[in-house]
Amino acid sequence: MPEPADFFQTVVTAYPDDADHAPLLRDPVHARVARAGDVVAGDLILAALSPGGTDYFNDQYTAHPEPYDPTCQCGVCCHLTHETGPVVVLSNGHPWSACDPWPSDALVLIIPARSLPHRPAKE
Repeated sequence: MPEPADFFQTVVTAYPDDADHAPLLRDPVHARVARAGDVVAGDLILAALSPGGTDYFNDQYTAHPEPYDPTCQCGVCCHLTHETGPVVVLSNGHPWSACDPWPSDALVLIIPARSLPHRPAKE
């Protein structure tokens, strides 16, 4: 049987600056959430998003998407061969020496390479 729960607002006044929390390389005001399958070349990858929280990367990197090859011998692609849906490689060799495969529906925090179109405010 469901139990009632109270949730309280939290105000974050400081961002941790230890080795597990890298500073953002660019102004986060331009950051947005995207599906990994929608990431385009030049987008800056900042973090992985999941229902459990956000995993900010110490090595933020520029995306260079390419098709996923489950037979790749990089040592990482083999871990996603069980995925039932499409997979995309967001980078191959930068900043790591292996591929960076993601399920296409996985959520990614990015700073887009191209700005979103300007929408005039309605009066």
